[in-house]
Amino acid sequence: MTEEETSNSNGYQGTRRGDGGVYLVVTDDTEEFSLALRYAARRAETARAHVGILHVSSIDDFQHWGNVEEMMRRELREQAEKSIWNAAKRVNDLNGHRPVLYMREGSRIDNVIDIINEDDNIRMLILAASAGGKGPGPLVSHFTGKGLSRLRVPITVVPGDLEPQKIDALAL
Repeated sequence: MTEEETSNSNGYQGTRRGDGGVYLVVTDDTEEFSLALRYAARRAETARAHVGILHVSSIDDFQHWGNVEEMMRRELREQAEKSIWNAAKRVNDLNGHRPVLYMREGSRIDNVIDIINEDDNIRMLILAASAGGKGPGPLVSHFTGKGLSRLRVPITVVPGDLEPQKIDALAL
């Protein structure tokens, strides 16, 4: 590695000159996630940055039944891997870069904060609001309210009714 290159424990590598860091998005199965991912990919492309994709598996509902719990964890892990790799492919298709991938278990809110605090390359958290007046999701509600004080990076909330072309234009 040359003097101008940096690397963190998550495998992200970039150069100090023009390195825009990492824009973090949190995966789920909502339409809003697609909007946040698109905005992050386009914004990262403009800022010479990378997208970070966090997938958090919730294991709170598991009963400690040995083999059953292990089977459920394995299935959750397989679903998480499929979801995060699909998102990674979409980022690559949008901007030609490999994203940084994070997989965790537990509370989504706590893990978002932990990842941001652990990785100094993260420069922004990007979320998207629900479309059609459904109200914000739990992450948007938390981080635009009392949870904002726990973040060390800015947050961007993408409106849920934006068309892809408008997202692309706004990300410039």
